[in-house]
Amino acid sequence: MSPLPTPEEAPALVEQIARSHAALEAQLAGVTQRQVDEPSPLPGWDRSHVIAHLARHADSTTRLAEGARSRTPAVRYPGGTAGREAEIESSATQPASALVHDLVAADTRCLAAIRAVDAEGWTYELEWDGHLRPATRLLVARWREVEIHRIDLDLGFTADDWSDDFVAFLLPGELRRLPRRAPGVEVPGGLDERQTLAWLVGRGRPGLPELPPWP
Repeated sequence: MSPLPTPEEAPALVEQIARSHAALEAQLAGVTQRQVDEPSPLPGWDRSHVIAHLARHADSTTRLAEGARSRTPAVRYPGGTAGREAEIESSATQPASALVHDLVAADTRCLAAIRAVDAEGWTYELEWDGHLRPATRLLVARWREVEIHRIDLDLGFTADDWSDDFVAFLLPGELRRLPRRAPGVEVPGGLDERQTLAWLVGRGRPGLPELPPWP
């Protein structure tokens, strides 16, 4: 993972998330029920699950941001992993138009919440997988989640469409993690930066060396 942004860097990352939200919503404009019901590249998930996950992840980000703003503990997903999975399954049953509306509303709440956090709030430590992390961790997670899952929607967006800013932000940290994650595995030759990042996050082209599941 890339180093966490500083409180001074947080506003710029918030605006990156705003741009990613807008692009995601444009990508889903006019999506049909048939498309929503089709399988995604993620095992066991239709596109509806990917959209539902992005909406519920936005709500998770909202909860964390509100905790950072008020300097109070926050829970990412009520009920933990089981609660998260139940929320996704329930949300994914909505008709296509309602599902997209749900996502747009969740994105709107998320942006309002992260824009309300002040510089001191970004230094507040939130519980994350049993560890305390500065609140700027939620910005990394949201930007990363949206950009990577836009590929999983399989609606024309690919790793080649990632912005230079996104690749420059995420790739160095993923490269640093590779020796610990997959000892002895090296980056295959001939890949550009976008293709390398796609491989590192489990979205590489067929025929590349297999890596452990990306967390």
